[in-house]
Amino acid sequence: MEDNARLMPTRGHHTTPKWDEEKVRELAQYFCELEYLFQDCRVNNDRQKKDYAVCYLTYDTGETWMSVKEYEGKFTPVATHEPEPAARAYTYEEWKAEIFKLYPGSESRD
Repeated sequence: MEDNARLMPTRGHHTTPKWDEEKVRELAQYFCELEYLFQDCRVNNDRQKKDYAVCYLTYDTGETWMSVKEYEGKFTPVATHEPEPAARAYTYEEWKAEIFKLYPGSESRD
C-alpha cells in the first residue's frame, strides 16, 4: 500500500494556515485549517501539533502561545495528602483550550 501522506508546509509557504491576532474571531478557523493539515499529513503527536500551530504565527504571538504552561510536556497536579501521581503530558486539545482563553471572543468551535 502506498503512503500518500503529505508533508506539513514550511513556515512562509503560501499554503500555511494564517492568523492575524487582530482578527480574534478567526482563531477557530486557523485551528480548523491546521487540523485539516494534521489529518492530511498524518500528524498525530500532540507535541508536534503544538509546534506546528506555533511555527506559522508571528514571532510575538508564537512566544505568547509557547508561554502557556500546557505547551510544555508535563504538569504537576495540586499537592494533596496522597502520593503525587506521575506527571502526564498536556494534550494538544488542553493546550488549544487555553489558547482560546487568551482571546475573549474567539470562542472555540469544539
